[in-house]
Amino acid sequence: MSNHKMQFPSHISKSWLSVCIFIFFLAVCVGLAIHVTSEEDAICSDSDHSEVPIVSNENVSEKSGSDIEHAKNYVPTEEDVLAARQQATEGMSQQQIENLTEVVKTANLWFEHKYMNGDLFEQLSDPNNLYWNYFHQTGEIQIGWAVDGGLDMDAVCEREKLSIEEFYAKYGTPVVTTNLYDADGFIGLLSEINSFIQNENLKSELQYLMDQTEQAKETHRMEIVNDIYKKLHDLDYFLLRYGPKDVAKYVEDDSTVSKYYGTLPFYQ
Repeated sequence: MSNHKMQFPSHISKSWLSVCIFIFFLAVCVGLAIHVTSEEDAICSDSDHSEVPIVSNENVSEKSGSDIEHAKNYVPTEEDVLAARQQATEGMSQQQIENLTEVVKTANLWFEHKYMNGDLFEQLSDPNNLYWNYFHQTGEIQIGWAVDGGLDMDAVCEREKLSIEEFYAKYGTPVVTTNLYDADGFIGLLSEINSFIQNENLKSELQYLMDQTEQAKETHRMEIVNDIYKKLHDLDYFLLRYGPKDVAKYVEDDSTVSKYYGTLPFYQ
């Protein structure tokens, strides 16, 4: 399991902390021999595996010629971000701003860690993958299977004429974790935060996250989760903080914290 722990300030409720633990589908590291599977997989055999989708920076409005190129390459300056932040948080107390910033930051960091160091998007690219249990279940949930590393799954399946489901039922051990809040719980948290935001653009951004979370739960489309990640990334590094200055000095490679996906309305 990742050693990176989400910690909210003491003034944020326990329910917010619990929900943020859900937010980001905290994958449990269970050893070298974990295999995550769906219940509808076909008979074990050598099969093609699609590549992990690459998060790209192409969320720009429709323009033409040099305008398109400029929009794709545009990264807000610190002055741009400070002005947008003042506009977005107008009418909010300092405490409310800090609460919002901490929730978005924590959410983004979990996504970033699992995107950069794990296989979150690869797991969610299968709509039947057990990782989707994070969206639907609370309490103890199964997120994968652990199998003895000495077993050759393909060879065993071929020799015993087993389906993948049958293989895991016979040889696998469920990998479980505790999930306190599902997608509905996350939506409830965002709704609570949105209640004290006055700027319409910022309210729309949080509403977008709520709507996308609902869509992800209903459709099991990895691309929607990818969009949620990009929105959280931009909100964190190019509105509530300024990644190239506030975060870059703490990391060896600042390419991630300096990347802008172009999802925010404040700079269009």
